[in-house]
Amino acid sequence: MGATSVVEEGNKEVIEDNISQIELKSEDVIDPNKMAELKARNQAKQNQEKNMSARIVQKKEKALKFGCLGSGQAGGRLVSEFYKAGYPSIACNTALQDLKFLDLPDANKLLLEYGVGGASKELSIGAEAAELHKAEIMELINDKLSDSQVNILCFSLGGGSGAGSSSCLIDLLTSTGKPLVVITILPLVSDDLQTKQNSLEVLSKLADCARSKKISNLIVIDNAKIETIFKDANQFDFFNLANKSIVDTLDVFNSLSAQPSAIKGIDPMEFSKILIDGEGLSVYGEFSVENYTEDTAIAEAVVNNLNNNLLATGFDLKQSKYVGFIVCGNKQSWSKVPASSINYASAMINDLCGNPKGVFKGVYTTDMPEDIIRVYSFFSGLSLPSERIDQLKNETTQMHSQNKNKDEHRNLSLQVNHNGNESVSQAQQVKNKIAQKASTFGKFVSGTVDRRK
Repeated sequence: MGATSVVEEGNKEVIEDNISQIELKSEDVIDPNKMAELKARNQAKQNQEKNMSARIVQKKEKALKFGCLGSGQAGGRLVSEFYKAGYPSIACNTALQDLKFLDLPDANKLLLEYGVGGASKELSIGAEAAELHKAEIMELINDKLSDSQVNILCFSLGGGSGAGSSSCLIDLLTSTGKPLVVITILPLVSDDLQTKQNSLEVLSKLADCARSKKISNLIVIDNAKIETIFKDANQFDFFNLANKSIVDTLDVFNSLSAQPSAIKGIDPMEFSKILIDGEGLSVYGEFSVENYTEDTAIAEAVVNNLNNNLLATGFDLKQSKYVGFIVCGNKQSWSKVPASSINYASAMINDLCGNPKGVFKGVYTTDMPEDIIRVYSFFSGLSLPSERIDQLKNETTQMHSQNKNKDEHRNLSLQVNHNGNESVSQAQQVKNKIAQKASTFGKFVSGTVDRRK
């Protein structure tokens, strides 16, 4: 009982508190251990709610969950950049030293043991190595990329490990039932004949995959174009800058399309259309506008800088099915931009791209320190860049002709060494080839090394 009433003068009822008179029993005393347990449970619940809130915010930071697989040296370096940007990423290679160089957890790397290591730009070695380790690759995909909504495969067109393994990796990734985006890289002008021949052969196969919709999007990056964009970079910085530029623009689209905009934003479904519904090839890039105060300044910058800052050339942008462009600036910059500027820019992009099916624009205020306006553009649903491919074919033809002349001269020298009248018969050449394959070195090269002890 908590209180009793007594009657005093004037028959007024007065409430008398007699709580203090209660004698507490031993079982009514608060157990400090139980109290500590309750506090711990309460703290755990608060931590759980805090973590849940953090996870919800984190989920909203990206519009789409990418899972990235890189093959070969170039592919591995690209997915390292994706990993730094917060995307689950894995890499495979026939060369152990290239895997060691990557900024990825060791558990996310897979060595495709084959022969002495590496592929020496031989597509067949990359293909056979991937087939040999198919089960291990699939296990790594299921383990590390299970939460992805869209998978991204990265490799260079010219290398043996990356380009050679591409067909096998495409089959494995498409078997997950998720959309597959392939980011692949055309060679430098200074690259050798083998690299350029590989590029043409593999690009043809990838175009077939895009045409048949086996892959949802083929993003073509041209190292020759990036070489002009970063022409002042030293050799050590060039590939880091190139890889960062490839990943950054894609990440900007994926990040900002999950963020609100006070003016107009790109939503996740619009970005999904650009990325995986283009039914062809894609190219993207970014540029900055310093003198942006005139109402047509951004539109003029689009006209003057668009092609110069895309990461590949030779595309006919009028074939675009979808176009996305994002315009960013800080609060100070936006305060000086006329309201009509974005409308002019949008109209100009529509005209340059032949009025595509969809043009999705986003206008965002960011915390960039520079007093500039930055424009990101993404064009999907394109055909092969015929101009660049023709150039690559011509380079390959010329280099092949030069190498043929060298081979003929070399053969002539061999005949002279044999006194000009001895030649190796065709049958003997076959015998020599069989003997070479059966040799210890031949077994290393073919991947049939006996590693038993």
